[in-house]
Amino acid sequence: MTLHSKIYRGEVTHERIGPTGHAFAYPMTFFGFDLSELKAIGQSTTLFGYNQSRPLRLSDRDYLRGTRQPIHQQLEEFLPPEKQGQRTVLISSPRYFGYAFNPVNFYLRMKGDVLISAVAEVNNTFGDRHIYPLPNLQPAGHSKWSARCPKDFHVSPFNDRSGEYHFTFRIEEDEIFLGVDLWKDEACVMKTWIQGRGRPLSNYQITRHALLHPFDTAVNSMPRILWQAAVLYYRKKMPIYQRPSPDSAHTVIDRDQREAKRDVV
Repeated sequence: MTLHSKIYRGEVTHERIGPTGHAFAYPMTFFGFDLSELKAIGQSTTLFGYNQSRPLRLSDRDYLRGTRQPIHQQLEEFLPPEKQGQRTVLISSPRYFGYAFNPVNFYLRMKGDVLISAVAEVNNTFGDRHIYPLPNLQPAGHSKWSARCPKDFHVSPFNDRSGEYHFTFRIEEDEIFLGVDLWKDEACVMKTWIQGRGRPLSNYQITRHALLHPFDTAVNSMPRILWQAAVLYYRKKMPIYQRPSPDSAHTVIDRDQREAKRDVV
């Protein structure tokens, strides 16, 4: 069986343009999972498990509303069901020996090599999760698409909740570029992107690119975030914006509500 799913080796880059400049880049390994292939991947690769305990594990409860429903069923709340000839690719990193933190996951609805629509799933360090459906993509060149949407979710303590996101998707046979720029007052204040070259998913590629480079994956996302936050706060004296209570219908996990339910129980 030939799989569409891939493992990507590349880098993640953040560039803060204003009001204080700051930039960093790290090597990164991430995955492009065809959602229809998750069970087949688990059966064909001994290192990866779909809702199973393996060194690399992808679980339905780690995505979207965090229920036990399969990811593709949860996704139907934000994207219409797949039509014939379409497939959905999840750009993410699975759990590595039980741990992962993905600041952003992308769901890419493809028809052949054309991107039809997309969903960005953003996780902040406070335990909240927000969904940005992007149904109205615009062609922006060869194998390239763009989209815009207002920012309405608190992510970084060094940015308030104002502004507009500009998304860029460049998806080729063996390469991918996913960019999210933050604009305020008609000026770009921050650029972020991940890019990588893809290879077919297999035990060999998982060992070579994931298990041998664990700190290039989501395993090391949180320490890197904390280190860069310390640089911005202590060295560059950036002001802090306190986390506001989420008030958007697309915030699918609210830490406050989850803690309130736990207290009742």
